[in-house]
Amino acid sequence: MRIMLGFAAVFMFAVAALLLSLPLLVGGSDPAANAIIAITAIIMAGFGLFMTFGLIGVVRTRIGIKGPNLEATVPQHHSRLLVPKFRVIALPIAQIRAVETRQEAFRSFGLVNLRQSLSIVTSDGERIGLFSNTLGPTVQLPLDEIAGAIAAGAGVAVTDAGTVWTKAPGLYGEASSSWREQPLDQAGAIKVRRTAIRTMQIVVTLVLLTFALRACG
Repeated sequence: MRIMLGFAAVFMFAVAALLLSLPLLVGGSDPAANAIIAITAIIMAGFGLFMTFGLIGVVRTRIGIKGPNLEATVPQHHSRLLVPKFRVIALPIAQIRAVETRQEAFRSFGLVNLRQSLSIVTSDGERIGLFSNTLGPTVQLPLDEIAGAIAAGAGVAVTDAGTVWTKAPGLYGEASSSWREQPLDQAGAIKVRRTAIRTMQIVVTLVLLTFALRACG
């Protein structure tokens, strides 16, 4: 994941730099064309910056057990410029009453996606969202293994909270600490999963088509 994000960021910045230097290299004097090239370069640089923030999120995120404590640094919110912010958690494992996971269905650019989310509930009843993974080939953390390790240390079982529709952003792997959504019934959950699979197929098809067009060009 780090390699992919790093490569993507470098690629975006390289394309932006190339576009900005293109008018000088080819001697372009058309103001309209130069403006379009400059705007495209700025957009590409913006994507590169977003990929860089994603890389920062992956590098800084940590969830582990040290002695009797759960220690974690996890994403929590972001600035208006999408700069990720983080929350540091230090909690005695003995204070963990429940370890829960759920599937979250959400819409992104009009398409349905799924992610797996992990949270814990303390003995005081406070829910703490730890992390979420968008389902696919680029998952960031092994949430099942992490949930199992925390549950084993706390002497509880991992609880599956089902599948829900949510509007929680989940950017950089942020997990909601407010699980108020009601789980879907079995038929609704199956329908959502099928729709998410079609979304993944569409994305993969578009990526392959892009590579094919570049190869033909």
